Amino acid sequence: MKKLSLLLGALGGAMAGYVFSNSKLREELSDAKDAESAGKILAKHLQHDSKKIGHEMKQFVESDEIQQNLHKAKKYVQDNAKKLQHDLKSMIGKGAGKAKKVVVRATKKAEVRMKKAVKRVRRKK
Repeated sequence: MKKLSLLLGALGGAMAGYVFSNSKLREELSDAKDAESAGKILAKHLQHDSKKIGHEMKQFVESDEIQQNLHKAKKYVQDNAKKLQHDLKSMIGKGAGKAKKVVVRATKKAEVRMKKAVKRVRRKK
């Protein structure tokens, strides 16, 4: 629920900023007769301005600076992924070495106990 309220607050703030920055929209909204006509006016302006905003965002994303930053971010993620993969392999290798030692110890203990059990059985016969 925190995310929803944060999203609604952000949208409300963005909408207020949009209304305050657009004087023509403010004038038309002040002349609106009811909420329905105000909604239609707002929708008309949003539709018109969203094309401009979309075009500006496209130019922004395609700009050289953003593309360089995206390239840097991609390289950073790849380098960290390689480092994490190497760390994981080393941890698995250490775990495998420890597991091998445990198995060797358990095998030796089992062998010793088996020999003792065989000796006990032979003594009882």
